[in-house]
Amino acid sequence: MSLRSVTQLVRVHVAGVAMAAAASSLGAQDLSTLPWRHIGPASFGGRIDDIEVAPSRTGRGRAIFVGTAGGGVFRSTNNGTTWSPVFDRDGRSTSIGDIAVAPSDPGIVWVGTGEPNNRQSSTWGDGIYRSLDGGETWTHMGLRDTHHIGRVVVHPRDPNTVFVAALGHLWGPNAERGVYRTTDGGASWKKVLAGDSVTGAVDLALDPDGRTVYAAMYQRQRRGYGFIGGGPGSRLYRSRDGGDHWEPLTNGLPVGVKGRIGIAIAPSQPSTVYAIVEAKVGGVFRSDDRGNSWTRVSSLNPRPMYYSQIRVDPQHPDRVWVLGTYLHKSIDGGKTFTTDSTGDRIHVDHHALWLDPDDGNHMVLGNDGGLYLTHDGAKSWDFVDNLPIGQFYDIDVDDRDPYYVYGGAQDNGTWGLPARTYNGVGITNADVINVAYGDGFFTVTDPADPRYIYANSQGGRAYRVHLATREERGIRPVPADTGESYRFNWSTPMVRSPHDPRTVYYGGNKLFRTRNGGESWDVISPDLTRKLDWKALPIMGMVRDSTTLSRDDGVSDYGTITTISESPRTAGALLVGTDDGLVQLSMDGGATWSNLSPRFRLPAPRWVSRVLWSAHDARTAYVAFDGHYDDDMAPYLFRTTDGGATWVSAVGDFPGGHAIKSLAEHPSNRDVLFAGTEFGLYVTFDGGRTWVHAGGSLPRVRIDDIAIHPREKDLLLGTHGRSIIVLDDIALFDRGAPAAAPGDAALYPIRPASQRYITRVLPTPGARNFQAPNPPQGAIVTYALGAATTAGDTTARLVVTDAQGRTVRSVDVKATPGLHRTAWDLRHDRAPGVTDADEGWFGVPAGPWVLPGRYTVTLTARGKQLSQPVDVTADTRVEIAAGAPQARHEASVRLAALQKSFNDGVELHKRMAAERSRLETALASTPSRRDSLAPLMGQVRQGLDSLRSRFGAGFGGPKFGLLDLDGSMQASSTAPTVAQQRALEQLAAKLREDLTALNAFLAGAFADLQRRAAGAGVTLAPVPVP
Repeated sequence: MSLRSVTQLVRVHVAGVAMAAAASSLGAQDLSTLPWRHIGPASFGGRIDDIEVAPSRTGRGRAIFVGTAGGGVFRSTNNGTTWSPVFDRDGRSTSIGDIAVAPSDPGIVWVGTGEPNNRQSSTWGDGIYRSLDGGETWTHMGLRDTHHIGRVVVHPRDPNTVFVAALGHLWGPNAERGVYRTTDGGASWKKVLAGDSVTGAVDLALDPDGRTVYAAMYQRQRRGYGFIGGGPGSRLYRSRDGGDHWEPLTNGLPVGVKGRIGIAIAPSQPSTVYAIVEAKVGGVFRSDDRGNSWTRVSSLNPRPMYYSQIRVDPQHPDRVWVLGTYLHKSIDGGKTFTTDSTGDRIHVDHHALWLDPDDGNHMVLGNDGGLYLTHDGAKSWDFVDNLPIGQFYDIDVDDRDPYYVYGGAQDNGTWGLPARTYNGVGITNADVINVAYGDGFFTVTDPADPRYIYANSQGGRAYRVHLATREERGIRPVPADTGESYRFNWSTPMVRSPHDPRTVYYGGNKLFRTRNGGESWDVISPDLTRKLDWKALPIMGMVRDSTTLSRDDGVSDYGTITTISESPRTAGALLVGTDDGLVQLSMDGGATWSNLSPRFRLPAPRWVSRVLWSAHDARTAYVAFDGHYDDDMAPYLFRTTDGGATWVSAVGDFPGGHAIKSLAEHPSNRDVLFAGTEFGLYVTFDGGRTWVHAGGSLPRVRIDDIAIHPREKDLLLGTHGRSIIVLDDIALFDRGAPAAAPGDAALYPIRPASQRYITRVLPTPGARNFQAPNPPQGAIVTYALGAATTAGDTTARLVVTDAQGRTVRSVDVKATPGLHRTAWDLRHDRAPGVTDADEGWFGVPAGPWVLPGRYTVTLTARGKQLSQPVDVTADTRVEIAAGAPQARHEASVRLAALQKSFNDGVELHKRMAAERSRLETALASTPSRRDSLAPLMGQVRQGLDSLRSRFGAGFGGPKFGLLDLDGSMQASSTAPTVAQQRALEQLAAKLREDLTALNAFLAGAFADLQRRAAGAGVTLAPVPVP
């Protein structure tokens, strides 16, 4: 078996890089050649914002498009069996507001970016995109500063006429908001209904006549300290001339301040329109005269700022669905609603519902837990468990082998899963464990007692969980003074001390420390925040009170710690950051504190997203600020090298509009930093002067946390929309940017590799089963090639040699410029003639395992020879008897030699048969010569037929026996059993017998035929004896 190209990026363990010359500067295109592993989990989902289904233009099947709050657009073309992310390559944002398919041409699909759900965790978008090929490719069509798009509707007959409900910035005022219309397919846009700087459009409905349009305008704004979801700008409008003119609709609708409004037209009776209106006396309203007058039919309106979605059955104008925490159904025009159709069978918090226009019982539902399908009107639901769209806030890793990743996810609790398995199919949902409930946030593993893990959920609730029993012990700090109350952030930080695994820090408005598993907490700081009266701070110039709509939804406290770091170099050196913009330092374990905030050059106080002490130097630390809570999307990153006395910017050429959410430092190279942003990962190799976007198979998803496994040095990303993504082995960054100058090459150190035994299960769950890839088995070889500068220098070859310099593997590899990865499976070459087509009981046959020890990998490319050592170890899970590896190796090598001899015999048999056929063809035109050779030709044919059974490849034949014995011996680290040794001897004896017969035939009847053929004027090609 040859070396395999792989799609995973793995870490390099040994220091140093074999390079022909200094590497050139790294560009985004270099990192894009190194794909990432998307490991899930998919056993739960994430928030779904919209669902659209497009009929096929060929008349066969339908395409389902799913827009997620943070994971982009997924498409299924087989009714939900499998899914593909179709927006990753062309989209600049993975937060999706709405999707629209042109009714007159299902190949035209529109995507408005930026979810409209107003969460404190909502990511913004960058406008609207269009696809003309059913979602294969996308083009940005403008409206970049709208940030959040609530609805896109396409004219029923003219695909070039499109309306967009643009909400505008969530965190501040801006101009690009309102209802926009294009009549030229997005080449130009006109704002046809305007609000003010804080009022945008949240919903639209277009009558089948193509001229009557309903629009819901929505005034709202969120700040780090609160939310207002209503104001005088919130109103319902109608246009009767395709958007040229608009009139407010008021007759029967609530008076006074309104908030979010949702609209739905009854497809079977367009004169009937429903609106769900947030107001003091709000609820569900119905009009049967296209909006001229309205009747309040129900007070139902669950959590308006987060939902406000209403749908009407396509055939029944009185069958209405209202989406909320639960799924509400009415069959009497909205007068009464029930939730009996859901029960506890589906996740809560519903945002998207598609109803089949031909069958209202067929629906697709999207909520905070993912995607569901029903074919019986919501009596039963099928959960789609192969969409890895989890929205993680924080992750941590343990020290098992293979290690587990744990993390807390939005509205889905805390979960854990292995970063690799010993299962040949990879990582599946069966490998995932649920740790805790609620909105999951921080997790902290316990190296001192790996049976336990710390986890927390909203409101500062904290738990210590027994992983085997799932017993949860509540450990949230409670003040001793009954007159005091602690404040905790929505995502309360919790970190483990790098000096004592039993020490855990927890951040409220004060800093807490436990050394006994949460049994008790020490308060080691005063209130470290600004102690503002945050409920009195204005939003949109208004002060919130009991009449404020959706007041402070999602904000339970303000003036809280958001990030904590203890120096790995100095015990007790603590940095904390707060949501109200303070950075506090203690060098004595919390006894005294210094406010460092005045030392940062910022336009105003900004939310502190990350503090990070360097592991390389006791006086170096980093602070990142996230200004998007104040509508400032710029990146802010500072570094100190004098213990916090002074701070300088480390933003360098970081792109604007990319607020930094998370930060990690390379464990071996102080100049390499990883920054997670709202739009993907950025890497610097020079301490922050220049930054490179890590693209390729890593989408521009929000990255809320970054972890580096201390043993494996894998880089793990906790994404808010695409679950957990792994970059295996980041030691290729040990010496900086992994690249080679023109004409040069680089071969990176190879981490030790273990001969792991992978379970060969044969599952048959169907294509829907989620399977995430394991890292490639064996040693991962990473190399970089510069552009070829010499004509013909376009090849590259890797050779593996043992300690004695003997070649065990040799293979040609990719020689194109850039970074490349390939895997050596820790085996010798397969015997010549053995191919993947020879797969049997034990899978595709491979060469013999090499013996444990040190090997050398040599790259020959660009006129250079570069080498790196690699240490091969036996499977650490198995107790191996002394001498067993050597015995197995000798038997396997012997068996490989038998396979070679057998395959040589097969080839000899084939060549003799081919030569006989060639002679028969050559003699066809000379009957006399043909007749004179006929007896001998028949004798040769009979002899070849007799020998064919000895060298056949069928089930139960000799080839199968060789491969079966080879697979069984290599499936274990033990020495061959007595039975296996006996089988080996029997196969060797049988092969000797068969080869003897073959050689005898070659020297006898076939040799006679060769001589006679030469006499007849026909020369047979010589055939070598094996």
